[in-house]
Amino acid sequence: MSADVFSCEYSFDELTINLCDRWETGLLLYGRAELTSAGDGYDGEFYVSAIRLDGGARLPRPHPLGNAGGFEAELFRRIAAVIENDRTPAGRHAAELFADQLEQSKETDCDIVREIEQERRLEPMA
Repeated sequence: MSADVFSCEYSFDELTINLCDRWETGLLLYGRAELTSAGDGYDGEFYVSAIRLDGGARLPRPHPLGNAGGFEAELFRRIAAVIENDRTPAGRHAAELFADQLEQSKETDCDIVREIEQERRLEPMA
C-alpha cells in the first residue's frame, strides 16, 4: 500500500441494509463512515475502515482472517457492503464524495508544494 493514504468521512442517514435477501426498511441507520483509499493499483477506489453510529457506538473493521462473528462485526459488514457498492444510492453518493474529496486533496497538495518551491527560490534573495 502507498505511503500516501487518503481518507475522508461520509455521513449516512436512513441507511437500509440487506437482511434475508431483501432491503430492510424497518431498520434505519444513522452515522459516519471513514472511507480510506484502497491503495496502489486501485486509483479512486475506497473501502470503509471504520463506522461510528450517531448513538456513539464505534464499529471497527473486522480483521479478515479473524473469526469475528459477533453482532458488531456483522453489522459493520452489512453497513460497509451498502456503502462500498456503487449500485446502491448510498454507495454512489459515497463514491462521488470520495472522488471529490480526493481530487480536492490532490489540488491542495499541489498548491502547497508550489508554495514551498516559491519560498525556497525567494530565500536566497532575502
